[in-house]
Amino acid sequence: NFLAFESMNEIHDGGWGWGDNRNDGGKQYSILNDWNQVFVDAVRATGGKNAYRNLIVQTYNTNIGYGVKFMKMPTDNVANRMFVEVHYYDPYDFTLKEEGGLNYWGEPYKQYGAVGSWGQEADLDAAFASVKTNFVDKGYPAILGEFGAIKRATLTGDALTHHLESRAYYVKQVVSTAKKYGMVPFYWDNGPS
Repeated sequence: NFLAFESMNEIHDGGWGWGDNRNDGGKQYSILNDWNQVFVDAVRATGGKNAYRNLIVQTYNTNIGYGVKFMKMPTDNVANRMFVEVHYYDPYDFTLKEEGGLNYWGEPYKQYGAVGSWGQEADLDAAFASVKTNFVDKGYPAILGEFGAIKRATLTGDALTHHLESRAYYVKQVVSTAKKYGMVPFYWDNGPS
């Protein structure tokens, strides 16, 4: 129970969810569903502890929205041993965009500058609620395998102080919301921290 196998990581066509997957009629989502099934079957076929080991399968690009819409959980001959994994880096302009990104996140930090028009507290709650409804409530524990927010290296003084406070607030909100909806969160350090 201390070792779990994960099928793959952030599979997509190179467009990070903004590529051909948006207009190929579901072909890429179907292929990933097939690969997840091949993974489960291959691990189980090796026997030993792998016959009942915990397995983790991912949504397309580990995206919550794509998972809710297009993921078909693999069949497994072992009950209660499969997890679904998603990642959360919303809003990208705050969490990962280095040049020209947003310095702040969340309602308490609007007073210091732009926080973005989406990906805020209500969007976070809605996204994680959809994971609960579509996976957790159906018997598939969910792992938030990655989330985080980069530090703005160019900030100084009060702007840096408020940015760091905003990052801490973001992390606290993501973790508490994940727990609220039965997800296990893992912080990912995208540096610089």
